[in-house]
Amino acid sequence: MKALNTGVNSARGGHMNIRGRKPQSNSAPYGGGSTPKHPLTHFISLPIGHHALLRDSISAFTGGLLQSAAPLPGLDKSIVIAPRRLHFTLGVMSLVDPAKTGHAVSSGMKTLPDALSLLSTLKPRIIELMQSHPLRVPLNSMNIMKPDGGDPDKAHVLWLGPDFNTDDARRLKAVGELVNKAFVDSGFVLDRRPLKLHCTVINTSHRRPRPKGARQPFSYKALLTSTGGQAILRQPSGQLDYCHPVKVDFGSWEVDEVQICEMGSCGPEGEYVSCGGCSLVP
Repeated sequence: MKALNTGVNSARGGHMNIRGRKPQSNSAPYGGGSTPKHPLTHFISLPIGHHALLRDSISAFTGGLLQSAAPLPGLDKSIVIAPRRLHFTLGVMSLVDPAKTGHAVSSGMKTLPDALSLLSTLKPRIIELMQSHPLRVPLNSMNIMKPDGGDPDKAHVLWLGPDFNTDDARRLKAVGELVNKAFVDSGFVLDRRPLKLHCTVINTSHRRPRPKGARQPFSYKALLTSTGGQAILRQPSGQLDYCHPVKVDFGSWEVDEVQICEMGSCGPEGEYVSCGGCSLVP
């Protein structure tokens, strides 16, 4: 894939995830709907962590936060997502892989081959929505998922994503919603809440050692007002609004494939393992 390097933070500049709760993943809960009867096993992914310049940019940002002169409350390297695993999630699923199980699939169970087949049928519609342009992911907004009690000092997920004021972002939204709706309508994705396009960078569900009781949050206020936080902001610090996304610029990155990945998997570079996908390259 080719990175569009415009606007990448130069300070050695350097999870899109979207919906669902997935074990060992970098995504945050994003939607409601029915609770699946079977464990979640796979997710639909727009991978971006293969771009080396993006990994450098994100690593520089998170590394600066971890090395802050005054330690940021609740921040620990174990809750920082490995840059190679960065992606946007378009849905999570409970799938059976007959090639691995080696036995007949129970009635009502969805299979990995069926999910891959559905994805392949969507390619012409995806290409049409791209309007002869590459599918690009702008990372120019940053925010947290809903913190405990609405308190930004009790945050659990920090994410990056687009602000949807550009043609690239609108095409991204159209493609994401098309894929998500098709998988919801076909019964693969049970979560019916609106898709939230985001890439998770920090997630306290990954904290190790795992705390007893409630998850330990981090302070979003301290993060934004730290030296590392101030370095990536593209707006006056006096205008910070902890309830709405802040403006940042981590560049715009091409996606050349929609993948179905296995949750908790780890490839040779630490990436999620793709079980197959739909190429977006003409």
